[in-house]
Amino acid sequence: MREKNMHTDKKVIIIGGGAVGMAVATSLTRHSKYSVTVFSEDKHTAYSQCGMPFVIGGQIKDFGSLILKDNKFFKDMGIDLRLETRIDSMDIEGHTVSSGGQKYHFDKLVIATGSKPKIPRNTRGTDLQNVFTLRTLSDAMKIEEALTNASNIVIIGGGSIGSELAAATSQRNINTILLNRSSSILSHNIDADMAESVQEHLESLGVKIITDHIPESINGETYVESVTITSTEFPADLVIIATGVEPENKLASSAGIDIGDTGGIIVNEYLHPSIGGKYHPDIYCGGECVEVHDLITGKAMLSQVASTARRMAGAITNNLTSGPAEFGPILNPWIAAIGELQVGTTGITSKEAMENNIRIVTGIATGSTRADYYPGGSKLFIKLIFSERYLVGAQIVGGEGVKERIDALTLAIKKRTTVDELANIETCYAPPVSVLIDPTSFAAKGALKKMRKIKI
Repeated sequence: MREKNMHTDKKVIIIGGGAVGMAVATSLTRHSKYSVTVFSEDKHTAYSQCGMPFVIGGQIKDFGSLILKDNKFFKDMGIDLRLETRIDSMDIEGHTVSSGGQKYHFDKLVIATGSKPKIPRNTRGTDLQNVFTLRTLSDAMKIEEALTNASNIVIIGGGSIGSELAAATSQRNINTILLNRSSSILSHNIDADMAESVQEHLESLGVKIITDHIPESINGETYVESVTITSTEFPADLVIIATGVEPENKLASSAGIDIGDTGGIIVNEYLHPSIGGKYHPDIYCGGECVEVHDLITGKAMLSQVASTARRMAGAITNNLTSGPAEFGPILNPWIAAIGELQVGTTGITSKEAMENNIRIVTGIATGSTRADYYPGGSKLFIKLIFSERYLVGAQIVGGEGVKERIDALTLAIKKRTTVDELANIETCYAPPVSVLIDPTSFAAKGALKKMRKIKI
């Protein structure tokens, strides 16, 4: 244990050993004199959840590669790390948490309990053996073991995790069915017209995609044997349920912390939780258990991307040490790697605009990531969304170069960049990395042309 933490009186308890919890714990230990204890129900900590589909797909050697720091590292720092330990209750007024009948005092508390998988309520057989969800490293290891002797798999849910897993299992020559409730995959992230190219890519890998349906039942006695979809029984050696997640907030709610309509903890700009409408100065909350606000619509929302969690951890650390640090509304930029495709989005989609009565004009362009004569390039599909001439959303699908453009367009939205500015954007050029005029410009020009016709 480091000496600077041996004689401190201030105690910080962190509930949750994920992206927020461990980032706050390590930062506080390095830059303050707080005594830090972390409680986590997980068997592992400090690992990349986002990397798990790529171990299953074979791009990453093994699950051990995903563990960024081992338990000894944190203990050597002076962090009291308690894995596989459940907090049973919190006494906010008494500044204590309870676990296994023992109470622990805190001066400051960080709640970072994350989220839990959504399980279809009306589907029989979700409790059978070889029916999995993918949230923890232990989950991933169990899935990998089951895949060793599998010939058929059904993945329920066509979001980012389901789509990434479908690409991974099909590339392992496992017959893969991807079942999606919506009419298009990735419907929470991108519009249907942009999802078409992703679906075509997955189908080219051998994935059978069934949309507009939910499973009628998962069948078997002890182990799953099949899944019934539209009265047809499809064989399945295992099933992965990837129908989304919801905030893990039972503990917070039981302690009197206010929960919003999204299911997330209500917090202020300093990430203090609301208790009876008042924000508690000694408690901070961050990660997937918290509701945040959308920069475009102003509405409460949930963010389930690691980059948001990491920024929340930074704000919490600053507020506990140097503060004050605010965490404001977000655009929630997102990217997924599905087979050989990268899929990214930022801001609002056309569907979200319609739901919020936001009048929009869109521009779509198809281009290339490299000069046509330079080998290794890939197609790039770009959709830009404008409201009152300002950029409010962007979606990109391509083989490379998606992240960089999404990051730049996220900044452009925050800077209230206009359609005219994007149509005339200056970009650099070299045949191995770009075309002469970036397709982003053509997408903006397409939107500008529409605006002129309707005189916006």
